[in-house]
Amino acid sequence: MRKYPLGTEVWFIGHKVRPLQSTGAYATADVYVTPKVPGPPPHYHEKANELYYVLEGTMEFLRGEEWYTVTAGENFLIPKGTIHSFRNNGDTATRFLTIHDPGEGADNLFLSFSFATDEENAFENSVSDETIQQVLAACEANDMFLAGPEPA
Repeated sequence: MRKYPLGTEVWFIGHKVRPLQSTGAYATADVYVTPKVPGPPPHYHEKANELYYVLEGTMEFLRGEEWYTVTAGENFLIPKGTIHSFRNNGDTATRFLTIHDPGEGADNLFLSFSFATDEENAFENSVSDETIQQVLAACEANDMFLAGPEPA
């Protein structure tokens, strides 16, 4: 397990993430998603609400059983206990902020199971079977509870 300081730009399971400094009461990250890269498996947080704010492009967010399209300048709320995920099905990269309130867990996952973007093979290492298995094993300890396969 690695551990980077807040503000370090990392590859985390195929997404470029930069966890931002916050008050500690919440966790905020700037996330860059390349085209056609799937998001995390559907999951929920027992403790945290999650708010997404799309900065660039168009994202699709799963909330419950329905997918919603959210464009730059719009936000999307996931109440705690709600199954959710995201994806970029477009042809261009997208960027969004994600805010977990309260923040315990999110920063730890982002910074412990990732690879600094300036490391050799960082992207490839972030999506390796070994890394994915480590992330999955750490999910529940970080308030991320998997909810089954991604719906169509």
